[in-house]
Amino acid sequence: MKQLRTSLRVALGVCAVMLPIWAGCSFSLTERILCPDAGSCTPTPPVADMTMLPDLLNPRTDPNEAGPFQVASQELTVPTTLGLAQNKLTLVWPSDDGMSPSMKSASHPLVVMLPAQSLPLAQLRSYADRLASHGVAVALVKVSDERRQVAYRDSVLALIPHLTQSSEVKDKLRASHVGIFGYQLGGEVALSALSKTTLAIRSALVIDPVAVLSFVEPLDGLADAAAISQSKDAPVLFLGELLSKVSSEPGVSPCAPPGANFEAFYDRVGGAAAAITFGGATLGDFVSAYPDSCGLASADRATTLRLSIKLTTAYFQWTLLERDAAKDYLFGSSWNLDRSRYGLDQVKKGL
Repeated sequence: MKQLRTSLRVALGVCAVMLPIWAGCSFSLTERILCPDAGSCTPTPPVADMTMLPDLLNPRTDPNEAGPFQVASQELTVPTTLGLAQNKLTLVWPSDDGMSPSMKSASHPLVVMLPAQSLPLAQLRSYADRLASHGVAVALVKVSDERRQVAYRDSVLALIPHLTQSSEVKDKLRASHVGIFGYQLGGEVALSALSKTTLAIRSALVIDPVAVLSFVEPLDGLADAAAISQSKDAPVLFLGELLSKVSSEPGVSPCAPPGANFEAFYDRVGGAAAAITFGGATLGDFVSAYPDSCGLASADRATTLRLSIKLTTAYFQWTLLERDAAKDYLFGSSWNLDRSRYGLDQVKKGL
């Protein structure tokens, strides 16, 4: 009988403990019953993580980081008359799922991106992916014959209305918000296209534009640059370096002609413009890998590339996404921090 009474006391004790747990309650370290529901239990107080900002206060617009979108890539077949390599065009889209263009916006601004001579388009994907993550569609353009520079320029001029007015993706692109980006030969072609077009090329950023020698169909890029006149709301932005215009070895020609490098293009271009010089960098430092040696850089290549992607993103945030706050990374306090920290320099006109 005594053993039965002991068993009953144990059973009642277990029930007293388990009943609140079965009801959804728990015990704190002081054995006070805490319960998520109203009643005899006390709600668990929320613990605020002071290191995390609420989503509404952190819109992910910092151009030094990926934006709020995922990225999707699309191969688009284009007419043979455009003269693109294999009649294909790579489009990089802002995406919600990493597979298709985002539906959060009816249409997206477009940047047409032109690489250096003989450089694969993959070298520019870091720029394209960053822009797409912030809501800008990118067309990576490679023509069949880069030696025919006039035809290259004309292909770009024909491609833009095809994409925004005729192609299967026309409804996803904002024809009034088109920018152009060019690197080295691509920079010269971009400036020539900007000078000749009657289309809505709203803004242009060029990295180390070079008047590349051609014996087939050369552009007069410097003369074309003189015909450009951009407003202060969308100035031409130049990113460049100085080491590649001097020979690194006796008897070897410089990679960029001293009289036709980015400084010469900047001097010629009309209207509003700004040029940012990367001290200690050289021609190939604006991509992750470059086939030629164009001077011995004293600056860290990864830092040069990161800053170049950041400034490119901020420029198109400002001129195509109409985010005035992005100008701070180009001309304001954020720019001043980068200038002093990384040895950058800047000149402006018409601003």
